[in-house]
Amino acid sequence: MHQASERLYSCLLLTLTFYAPYNHNIAFLRSLAEGLDRRLYGIWPEATRRERAMFQKLKEAYTKARYSKHYRISEEELAWLGERVEELGRVVHQVCSERIAELEAAAGK
Repeated sequence: MHQASERLYSCLLLTLTFYAPYNHNIAFLRSLAEGLDRRLYGIWPEATRRERAMFQKLKEAYTKARYSKHYRISEEELAWLGERVEELGRVVHQVCSERIAELEAAAGK
């Protein structure tokens, strides 16, 4: 799910700015993407400590899931994260589709 989120943010950045930094930090990529389109806000709720911790758990999965025997994630956490990543995918698809249509219109298609 970390890699899916990373790829989605990179896709959005490439589509909107024609540039995506080579970076695996999804918090950094998220901040760049959210600065480009307000629809990305709220995908990762931050109202409670638990919600903030869930994004942090996803962020840490890039290294800890591979290298730390102490990294654990429950089925409930996976399900919650899965729903959020799916929503991210829907919003990224919508934003990118709109931008591509704008570019096609500008190119005279």
